[in-house]
Amino acid sequence: MNFLRTVIGLCSSFKSYRLIRDLPLTSSMKYLLRLLTLLALILVASFVPLTIEGINEFGRRFDKDRPEFSIRDSKIVTSVPQPYRWGDDDLLFVLDTTGKVVKPDTTALRGILFMADSYTFWMQVTNAPEAGILVQTQKFLGYPNGVVNGAYFRKLTQQFVWIAVPLAWVLFVLVGMLMCSIQAYLFTAVASFMERTMPAPLRFQQLLNIALHAVTPAAIIFTAYMAMRLQELNLWLIYLVAYGVFLIGATNACRDKTAREEPRKDELL
Repeated sequence: MNFLRTVIGLCSSFKSYRLIRDLPLTSSMKYLLRLLTLLALILVASFVPLTIEGINEFGRRFDKDRPEFSIRDSKIVTSVPQPYRWGDDDLLFVLDTTGKVVKPDTTALRGILFMADSYTFWMQVTNAPEAGILVQTQKFLGYPNGVVNGAYFRKLTQQFVWIAVPLAWVLFVLVGMLMCSIQAYLFTAVASFMERTMPAPLRFQQLLNIALHAVTPAAIIFTAYMAMRLQELNLWLIYLVAYGVFLIGATNACRDKTAREEPRKDELL
């Protein structure tokens, strides 16, 4: 409950940062870890339905005009004339166990070449004429026996998704901790020099506490926009603007006044 109150306070008021200004650095890092763990879970969960939808769409396109072939003992078994091609220029499938076709057809943006005991996946990085091509070849060793169709791929990939979800969760948290810590230290290093000219300078640890906690509103906005998949927006620019606003506002709110304000002239008369 205290964690949620802290999150709300840090997003709603610059003055709330005075409560965390003098915390031990370990407390700030623990707070950041809890925040990023929660946001990473929300982000990963938001992509699960999208991934499953993509798997189903892939299976539908794979089954359209698909030839009959199976995997048996890590090899493809089929009786159809080869090479056999189906799909389109966006997603192309090629079946050839004879060895006549051994390279991807780069006229298609993406595709899979099924060979006797392996398959090759390729994807063009961009649509530019001189774009690079990502190529990955994988043996069928360990793949279950069965008819290769949309249902076969859906079963395999859905099992992989549930394994990948916790791994992605941990990866997002680790990457987030690293990036947030680096940006907080960079801000603190620059701000500590500027604070020397201030009448009530903040200490290095105070500045670092502020920088670590100021991630809160920016990270929440970034996560919300990513979860809603608002790709037309520049999310990194929005993140940096939000982070900068709360950094400046929180730093000013946390600075102590060393002297009373001078009385107004009308009060002296």
